[in-house]
Amino acid sequence: MQGEMSRGAARYYPRVLGVILGFAGALLDFYSGYVLLTSSGMGASEMGTSTLITQNNSTGFVWGVGVVALGAVLAVTAVASLSLMGARMKDLGALMVVYGLAMLFVGASMYAGITSMVQGAPFPSMGMVGVGVLMIANGTMMLRTRTNMG
Repeated sequence: MQGEMSRGAARYYPRVLGVILGFAGALLDFYSGYVLLTSSGMGASEMGTSTLITQNNSTGFVWGVGVVALGAVLAVTAVASLSLMGARMKDLGALMVVYGLAMLFVGASMYAGITSMVQGAPFPSMGMVGVGVLMIANGTMMLRTRTNMG
């Protein structure tokens, strides 16, 4: 009886870990997007008005908006997966792998200096790489389950 209960509970560990990774990734994305947007000149100026986007800082703005959008998608998916706790494990696993690849790309791009961010602050980029790797591993585990978690 004890073995059956622990196996049943163990089936939900990848899903719970996925929710935690989704929220962690969203927080990293929101922080990174905030830093990108403020460094691209979208913060308030000394006069209290927002500055205009110029050609020089438009790349930072585009990256910032993209990273914030990725964070929003991760947060919405994490909340949605809580309500789908018993179903569609393989679909969520596939999404987890895709989001992990996106996090790896963004984190590696920031660390390599492709974006205008993270000079002297490698935590967000390395955090995204770490969360991306964990998302891919967790999504792969969810894809390998034999049945959906119903």
